[in-house]
Amino acid sequence: MLSLLPHLLTLATAVAGEIFHNVTVFEPPSEWVSHNTSYARTVLLEHGRRHLEDPVLLSTWSFWPPEGPYLPIYRSINGGRSWSDYSRVYFTHRNYTGGNIWQPFLYELPQRVGEYPQGTILASGNAIPEDASSTNIELYASLDRGFSWEFVSVVATGGPPNTTNGATPVWEPFISMYKDILTVYYSDQRDPLHGQKLAHQSTQDLIHWGPIINDAADANYTLRPGMTTIAQLGNGKYILSYELANSQETDYAVHYRIADSPLEFDRARPHLLRSQDGTIPSACPYTVWTPIGGPHGTIVLSDGTHTEVFINRENGDPRAWLKVPTDHGVAYSRSLTVLPDPNIILFFNGGRYNESETAVTAGEWIVPRHI
Repeated sequence: MLSLLPHLLTLATAVAGEIFHNVTVFEPPSEWVSHNTSYARTVLLEHGRRHLEDPVLLSTWSFWPPEGPYLPIYRSINGGRSWSDYSRVYFTHRNYTGGNIWQPFLYELPQRVGEYPQGTILASGNAIPEDASSTNIELYASLDRGFSWEFVSVVATGGPPNTTNGATPVWEPFISMYKDILTVYYSDQRDPLHGQKLAHQSTQDLIHWGPIINDAADANYTLRPGMTTIAQLGNGKYILSYELANSQETDYAVHYRIADSPLEFDRARPHLLRSQDGTIPSACPYTVWTPIGGPHGTIVLSDGTHTEVFINRENGDPRAWLKVPTDHGVAYSRSLTVLPDPNIILFFNGGRYNESETAVTAGEWIVPRHI
């Protein structure tokens, strides 16, 4: 696989000119008590963009600023090559002073939802009060492309942030749309039948949320599926990737399901992801699909253990996963964004979990055409 690197660099020059690696987006100032960042996310602003215009991106991450919790919003107007401090999302629904905001997610509405027009930017996260008495997945909206923000609704509330089976928190929101339905997927420990399960709730107005629907709820109580990401494939189907804590293959082994509808993953067969060289990715997967790489395009999956990514060009066939090198470091929930040139994926790295010194970085990766 290492022999692929010269090919990737050559392809990078041919496809995208000079690609960039490991641009520093944010590093906590030396005077801050906490120098930790994690769980970095980006969103590509696709609505209102002129043809051939450099892509505009917004980004955020978890961190611990001394003045109190908020989600930072940084903006790039040149496709991720440079970034500027743009705005802040303060979680104003209740008092989180002294607490934290974890596991952020950004999303741009592809169409009107209720009173919120196409192009509205949504920000979600898991807000923890100072006394750590609850977990709160809340939704905020920006009507001016990320410059100002307003509270919209509470999606789900759980107990204190505790990963022990039997505790009742909620975790890790992921936002997606299907037809005219917007859905927030999350990890849920509130069901007494499961140590943790994956579930979702949907809305047609961003205000009122439907019932809790299971996406992955294992009959074995001790197993803990977590960290949903979803992508639509070229054949119209949807892939759900997730980690499985306490898995017998390897802890936090990555699993996935493929379904005709992203609202019906609970009916889909679970698959362990094992690459052709025997590697099982582990922890915090993030999955995207690009039409590049063959008649079925390419699924690209990042995990929290390997610098490499795992790709599949056969619509998720369990026998067709390959481990492919990258020039990007390991991160806790490293996120991927397919850019307008579908040959290029933006890697966004917030640092490793619980490391004392981390930074947020961005870099491009070229999808290999031939392996």
